[in-house]
Amino acid sequence: MKKRKPEVPPLHMERYWSWFCCIPGLTYAQRELLLKCFGNPEALWRASDRELSYLEEKGCAFLPTVKIFRKETPPEKTEHRLKSLGIEFTSCENPRYPGRLKNLSGMPFGLFWKGKIPEEERKTVAIVGARECTRFGKETAENLAGEIARAGGVVVSGAAYGVDGAAQLAALLAGGESTAVLGCGTDIRYPAGNGRLFELLERQGTLVSEYPPGTPPRRYHFPARNRIISGLSDVTVVVEARKRSGSLITAGFAADQGKDVYAVPGRPGECLSEGCNELISQGANLFLSAESFLRTFFPEKTRQKKWCKEDLTLAPAEKLVYSSFDLHSKTLWELAECTGLSLSELGSSLLSLEEKGYIRETGQNTFAAAAWPGSS
Repeated sequence: MKKRKPEVPPLHMERYWSWFCCIPGLTYAQRELLLKCFGNPEALWRASDRELSYLEEKGCAFLPTVKIFRKETPPEKTEHRLKSLGIEFTSCENPRYPGRLKNLSGMPFGLFWKGKIPEEERKTVAIVGARECTRFGKETAENLAGEIARAGGVVVSGAAYGVDGAAQLAALLAGGESTAVLGCGTDIRYPAGNGRLFELLERQGTLVSEYPPGTPPRRYHFPARNRIISGLSDVTVVVEARKRSGSLITAGFAADQGKDVYAVPGRPGECLSEGCNELISQGANLFLSAESFLRTFFPEKTRQKKWCKEDLTLAPAEKLVYSSFDLHSKTLWELAECTGLSLSELGSSLLSLEEKGYIRETGQNTFAAAAWPGSS
């Protein structure tokens, strides 16, 4: 079959690309086949019924779906619907299509966006992990994400319950940006319980999906969306994961794409540590702390913040309190037990340390050490 040449400049092809990517029920391979046969979405739109029937006779059982959609939904209708929903579309031929995805195989032919497209020069870190995470996993994700945001990086994840959502919310609350890659349309807030996160993402972050608006979340969508999470990221960090986990799929995609993978180690025998420990045994980088991670990926920031606990110019009580912190957040009462200080003395020291940027409040009467002390 002879390929048709586009009749309009590439940038004006967006309406045809968005129409093409809105055809329901097609797999990536089926869309790829259509492009191979017709050359571009406009040619598919303008093809005769005879040309389409020829493909159907050759065994393309999905062609009736294309015919019906083409008859009922012209490109202008698709374009109008996206505009009414406040959703932007970027095709793989558009200069605004993420550069990190362009050279990777199997990437979407187009992306549907809400929010703003992150600047290409910003460093991006995927933080993924278990939905039913432990307190340690949640705090590790929050601490790392907050520090990445303060360093000017972008946190990428899937807006799921547990590690993903905790990391993204922490990045946004720290004043940073985050990109959520969804396994449904960008007009659907899934999971519904993360409503606050979605509100912040629409205001100061990004919602992105390869699925057109109205597409419900399906189990098989999520492994596919994980390739975009890793693709948009310079490095992937797995915080907690079971032995069979979607987070390990993301890590696998990252490794295949030539990206660095980090895993937070856990105690042997714990089900939420099995996945991370397995990754480490297979060669993933060992995640030791937010500070050491930032030193590797944001050296221009950490170089300005070289420090040592013994060299801090703090009052004796402040040094005592600060030396009690480790990777975990600590409550007011845990710190009182560690230091032996009265609650009034402890409260005064905590307030001073927070003002100086050495610690941060992570919850009600709960505190954690900052990755870069003195960066208030």
